[in-house]
Amino acid sequence: MRQIWLERLLRWNAQLQKLLKGRYARMDQLNSTLMKGSFVLILLNLFLPTSIASWLAAGLLLWLNYRFFSKRIYQRSNENTRYVLKMQQLKSRFATVKEKFKERKIYTFFKCPKCKQQLRAPKGKGKIKVTCSTCKEQFNRIV
Repeated sequence: MRQIWLERLLRWNAQLQKLLKGRYARMDQLNSTLMKGSFVLILLNLFLPTSIASWLAAGLLLWLNYRFFSKRIYQRSNENTRYVLKMQQLKSRFATVKEKFKERKIYTFFKCPKCKQQLRAPKGKGKIKVTCSTCKEQFNRIV
């Protein structure tokens, strides 16, 4: 009996490998985010009176399956790379906002009028002459 099940499992595995041959078939970061998002929307649908969340979850799952079974491997890989880069940009932006929030009592943050470079100066110094580190523009600022 055990031998029969093992043979069936091996046959099923071979069929699955044949199906996925030449396809993207990866759970990359974008696919895992799509799966987590659909799971959250399905859970959210339990508490909402409308079915909008379930339709959105179904759409995310369809997109996930399209990416998973796609034969355009290079394009799916590029999509994932773009997604990862955007997420890194968002994380770095949130990190700078968090850092500015932590230092808000110590420093005054402002932008250079010429190049728009973000600058900071210690609070309580009064009127100071600031030199931009990027474009070397000099201007006065009250901090």
